[in-house]
Amino acid sequence: MTLTKSAAPSKPAESRVPIAESGPKFAGTDVAIENLFRHLDGGESLDAFLKDFPAVSRAQAVAALRDEARAGMGDAVHVDPRIMDGAPVFRGTRLPVKSLFDYLADGCSLDDFLYQFPSASRERMTRALEAARQAMEIYAYEDISPNA
Repeated sequence: MTLTKSAAPSKPAESRVPIAESGPKFAGTDVAIENLFRHLDGGESLDAFLKDFPAVSRAQAVAALRDEARAGMGDAVHVDPRIMDGAPVFRGTRLPVKSLFDYLADGCSLDDFLYQFPSASRERMTRALEAARQAMEIYAYEDISPNA
């Protein structure tokens, strides 16, 4: 009779960030999704997370990042075909999101933008910029092959 050792939960051997044990898990694993965000918030790369938690696929991690970005964007940005011909606007305003990026691209500060558009709140603009940052990171993660 051969005894087999049961598989231990997927945990990094020497984690640099605290490990979350509870909460929603990546499908087919015992890895809490919170571990991905702890890694990234702690300055670790997506590849470091995937190395630490090999049971999680790159596609699963990117999907979790995409879901998080969508949730954050929903607080800041709204699309309605009846408002500004369906252009994305800041929630609760008729102010197109594009206008913020145009101002920043022209070298204006966020304070300049807020002065010109008093219906815009700093909190909402900051959330929109954070969602844009997350979207760019997701795009970069999706574009990187696992063997790169």
